[in-house]
Amino acid sequence: MVDENASKTEIDAEPTKAFFIDMLTRDIPLDQAILDLVDNSVDGAKALKAKGRPDFNGLWVQISFDAEQFKIVDNCGGFDRDAARSYAFRFGRPGGAKRTPHSIGQFGVGMKRALFKFGTHFKVHSATSNDSWSVEVPVSTWEQEKGWAFQLRDLQPGSLVSTDQPGTEITVSELREEVSAKFALKNFETSIFNFIKSKHRQFISEGLAISVNGRHIDATNLLLLVSDGLRPGIENIRFSRPGRADVTVRIIVAIGQSSPKQAGWYVVCNGRVVLEADRSPVTGWGVIEDAANRIIIPSYHNQFARFRGLVFFDSEDSSRVPWNTTKTGVDEDSSVWVAAMKRMMEMMRPAIDFLNELDADIDEFSREESPLSNFVAKAELVSAETLTVKSAFVAPKRGDIVKGPKLVKIQYSRPLDDVVILQEALDLSSAKAVGEATFDAALKRQKR
Repeated sequence: MVDENASKTEIDAEPTKAFFIDMLTRDIPLDQAILDLVDNSVDGAKALKAKGRPDFNGLWVQISFDAEQFKIVDNCGGFDRDAARSYAFRFGRPGGAKRTPHSIGQFGVGMKRALFKFGTHFKVHSATSNDSWSVEVPVSTWEQEKGWAFQLRDLQPGSLVSTDQPGTEITVSELREEVSAKFALKNFETSIFNFIKSKHRQFISEGLAISVNGRHIDATNLLLLVSDGLRPGIENIRFSRPGRADVTVRIIVAIGQSSPKQAGWYVVCNGRVVLEADRSPVTGWGVIEDAANRIIIPSYHNQFARFRGLVFFDSEDSSRVPWNTTKTGVDEDSSVWVAAMKRMMEMMRPAIDFLNELDADIDEFSREESPLSNFVAKAELVSAETLTVKSAFVAPKRGDIVKGPKLVKIQYSRPLDDVVILQEALDLSSAKAVGEATFDAALKRQKR
């Protein structure tokens, strides 16, 4: 029986579904929505690895889209009915929901936001090794229905996933007009390809195969220059808090090949790149010490094109790493970030000082003749992911490198037959060797 008195005093504040969907999807860029779905696949792969799988080899994520539909399929283990009912389709993650350790996605809001962002009809099929299910939602019809539930059904034959091939398949059709137009563009496909390649470089390098419209994404490693006299600064830090999971932090400051596009800080949270080649005050560039009005770190300019800084945050509890809610940057108010950034700037200073010395050396001697530049050029390229042992940043001072004699190139021509005679007589293999040998012989006679 309806309480008429209550109905007269209560105000219905429940949002309409159309309004909620608009608010949910309005501010999320299309590329970020796609990445949210890839994040969930990566979390599935991480869960399999946590159960004893040595790496990600054999696991894959396939993304395809055009003007008609979007599809993402993976073989990363899937999730069961209980996960689907309890939190995967909830708008926001309920307290006490099961979490994958070191996760990056985990169905907080990303999957739902992407589904509604793309179109008005979606299907989700998922299978574990012992369970399978399906959800199909025609959004326009669902918006008119009372309640917010989706109907969970048995997985029908014909899906690309099954208990024999555990994973998740998501298809969105009846695309929104602006989404359809974007998905039809070749340059958007290229943008998504490069975006995933950048953000998920660590997982791809560990064997996870990701493709976009049939194009396989190759692994790319961030390479640093290392030699006996040029070594990165590496520090490992642990942040603990009672009752919360620890956060481990690895900071690397190093020199790389000269590339303004790659220079700056790389911030990685639970394996996911959130800032790439950042050269803003967020990571310490151009920071001024207020009390003394003293510049701690200069603003970026191209003499620092060799600077590479990496900071890796990792925690079983993804809410502890200092990323923002969309994973597009850092939470600058995070106590973990504030403490880590202080150490980042301290470690950055010696590298900046060396690059200033290198710039001065090049100004004095030229890039080709600079002893420091030639020293750096001889260092070996090493993948940043392999550098884990604590060490101080090491680089030579300008006076430490002995400058060799200035060289000049000599070119002249002689008849081929004459050169061949000398080449055979001196048992040499090239005309260049003949020129060098005859010069050395003439010089030796003059120095007697």
